[in-house]
Amino acid sequence: MSAYIEKFVQFCDSEFGKKVMKKEAEYVYNELRNYRKILDVGCGLGSFEQNLPSLNIIGLDISKEILEKARKRSDKTFVQGKAEELQFKDSTFDAVFTVTTLEFLDDYQNAVKEIARVTKPKGKLLVMLLNPKSEYFREEIKKPGDYFKRIKHYNLKEIRDYISLFYTIIKEENFLGIRGNHVFDTDDERYSSLYVIVGINMERDV
Repeated sequence: MSAYIEKFVQFCDSEFGKKVMKKEAEYVYNELRNYRKILDVGCGLGSFEQNLPSLNIIGLDISKEILEKARKRSDKTFVQGKAEELQFKDSTFDAVFTVTTLEFLDDYQNAVKEIARVTKPKGKLLVMLLNPKSEYFREEIKKPGDYFKRIKHYNLKEIRDYISLFYTIIKEENFLGIRGNHVFDTDDERYSSLYVIVGINMERDV
């Protein structure tokens, strides 16, 4: 098992990690509970699939190793693939969500295009991006070998503006306050670890 995956497993299984995942899962549930077929781009260990058994989610990730672990944690369907080259037909999903994934991709723009392509007309997109201005981010990135150092795109407005070419943005907000091991509700940019974008697919009309 790679050092990154081992560290990620440890995070997800820690009490702090479970608190973070629970908050994120609650947000995803509230936004997508009325959607029938959902794609999770960059599903990792399948934490959302595990925490949201009532939702019909297909998880996609590029890592075969991490998907093997995801399948042991959830009986949902998991598919190996690249966000930039989704192996699904046009208009396959009623909703798509992606959590702390786009900012790590070399070509997030092509991933957004692909996500829009596989989303049904009027379908929903939910994106969560790490907030580099947050206290949590600034503390994490100081640590040697931290995964946050792999981020390729720090300009959240740039990502938001590109998403708006394909989706009508209906919500933007800061979310998930973190200080130390304390997780709390806030929209204060200084403490919110995530920046959330919600949009409705406008590429094709019904």
